[in-house]
Amino acid sequence: MAVKQIIDRFVNSVDINNNYSTVELVKLLKDAAKNNKNKSTDASGEPKAKKPPSAYNLFIKEQMELLKSDGCSPKDRMRKATEKWREAKEAKAAGVPKTEEESSVNE
Repeated sequence: MAVKQIIDRFVNSVDINNNYSTVELVKLLKDAAKNNKNKSTDASGEPKAKKPPSAYNLFIKEQMELLKSDGCSPKDRMRKATEKWREAKEAKAAGVPKTEEESSVNE
């Protein structure tokens, strides 16, 4: 299926009224092939289903927003957020009752 899509793009990009050199035709074919490397579609050309964010992704996103007001660098915010994630995960493993902030870790 991918070859057909590349050829279709190539054919659509060629103007039959124009005289192309071999180099120009090769460039057009390469451009058509480059455009085919779309990671958001599967082999049949259908859009891939987007994977839902994990609990970690949701927690980090929330923490990064909360820590933004601290005025620290993004690297420091990420360090603090991952430390909070680790602490919440360890607390969950130890059976410690979860706080409101940690509840988003388990959802």
